[in-house]
Amino acid sequence: MTAGDVLRGSAEKRWTSWSSLRAERWLGAGAGIVVALLVLPPLLAAMTASVGAEFAPLHRPDIVLNTLLLGVTTTMLAVAGGTGLALALVPGVPAKAMLERLIVMPLYLTPLLTAIGWSWLASPRSGLVNLLLRNALGPDFAINVISASGVIVVSTLAVMPLPFLLVSDALAGIDASLVEAARVHGAGPRTVLRRIVLPLLAPAALASALLVFVQAVGLFSVPAVLGMPADFNVATTEIFRLLESYPPRVGEAASWGLLLLAITALLTFGQSLLLGRRSFATISGKGFRPSTKPPRGRRSRATLAWLYVILATVLPLLALLWAASVSFVAGDLRLTRFSTLHFDNVLFAYPKTWIAARNSTLLGVLTATIVCLLGLVVSWIILRTRQAGRGLIDQLSMVPLSVPAMVFALGLLWVYVRLPLPIYGTLSILLIAYVTHYLPFGVRAASAALRQLHPELEEAARIAGATWFGTMRRITLPLLRQTMIASWALLFIMAMQEVSSSILLYSSSSIVLSVAVFDLWENGNPSDVAALGFVQLAASFVVVGLALRARHQPSFS
Repeated sequence: MTAGDVLRGSAEKRWTSWSSLRAERWLGAGAGIVVALLVLPPLLAAMTASVGAEFAPLHRPDIVLNTLLLGVTTTMLAVAGGTGLALALVPGVPAKAMLERLIVMPLYLTPLLTAIGWSWLASPRSGLVNLLLRNALGPDFAINVISASGVIVVSTLAVMPLPFLLVSDALAGIDASLVEAARVHGAGPRTVLRRIVLPLLAPAALASALLVFVQAVGLFSVPAVLGMPADFNVATTEIFRLLESYPPRVGEAASWGLLLLAITALLTFGQSLLLGRRSFATISGKGFRPSTKPPRGRRSRATLAWLYVILATVLPLLALLWAASVSFVAGDLRLTRFSTLHFDNVLFAYPKTWIAARNSTLLGVLTATIVCLLGLVVSWIILRTRQAGRGLIDQLSMVPLSVPAMVFALGLLWVYVRLPLPIYGTLSILLIAYVTHYLPFGVRAASAALRQLHPELEEAARIAGATWFGTMRRITLPLLRQTMIASWALLFIMAMQEVSSSILLYSSSSIVLSVAVFDLWENGNPSDVAALGFVQLAASFVVVGLALRARHQPSFS
């Protein structure tokens, strides 16, 4: 090799390094602009749209109290229940792996179908459980889920998987030596739980509490199905009512969105103050090991988990199947007749089914794909570069997690009606809403996967002369393939079943399955609702099954 060859090779490496650095800067700037354009306009619009309009919450303190009641009680019950399930499902519990998968099933079932299922189970006159109880115990015994307490209980069942997932991860990271040290010094199981375990779970519990509260106060489907018939109205149902009136009262609706935004911002600030005062680190580089000791009361722990699975998933699904299969509901269950009439109606007679199915599938595919790719780019910039402003990009990408979906939808409605862009009433505005709302999930999933890849793999490719895009295509993406496909599947299902933002932004040509289900419910076709809900679930799981099957196939990149 001559001196000229060495100089040329050195020059090529410097050129490759400089061009890669330039590509990273352009990529970081582009990702920052995209995230800012997704998050800031609807957020600022939601904050300013009520300017000049009457601040409606001042005149409806009952709705404000109902909203806070739903948010606070659902949060307390869900965090307590999710933490209890996480503490119950420790190594050694029978069927632990199966139960962990079943507990998160309400995320796939969605609150709308859970609420509709429970309305069939425990509505005061025709609920399946009430019919069985009346036949067994007499006509005076009934459970009424069409009430404020019904809204709270069903909302709790629907959102409990969130604290379960967060607390389970935190519980797995507690060093077993801390518990053993407390036992050596004479502490009993209850003392260890109260003085060691629960304080170390505080960050995960507080984080899940904030998520659950935001989900609860921004929940539309459960209060609409179970609360509105009982005159239990909350902020989201009031926003829907104001926008459905003629003419739409957008300013008053925005004032309710501003109230929700102010509440969640205050809670986010309070959470940061609480967590910033103490250290909760338990995993260090020296001698960490998780607990593997078999727990006491393994059967009772499994029974507790199975009870939640039955209440949150099994019973609502059975109720939907029963409702979709009966020709009519009779007071005497022996007179009930079954047929496929309602499935025939929604598949062949209801004109919105196939339009909604096409729109939902397209939006689900596009949302999952865009969020996964954008989340990967944002995560790579945050974790792999030292660019100025990457912390701001990280914070902006997490903002939708602390803002109710309906508030973002309201902001989008305000922005894009006033801008000279012909996207209102099209699938494009729904896609923007979905991508913005689910962006934090894509960023966090990609960040978790990227942290497991050592940077030296990418550095080796760069030294060998690969460009940034070549490194991502040949090294990073193949190694992240399984995680990305799993994230894509979850995002697809969540987008297919989104209703809180869809209900404000859809039109007759951009209707989606979740809105079609709600429309049937609002028009008094509950059996057709159940049939269409099953069609929606079936379509979701078929696509997800294909995606997860591709996850286990070998990559030939």
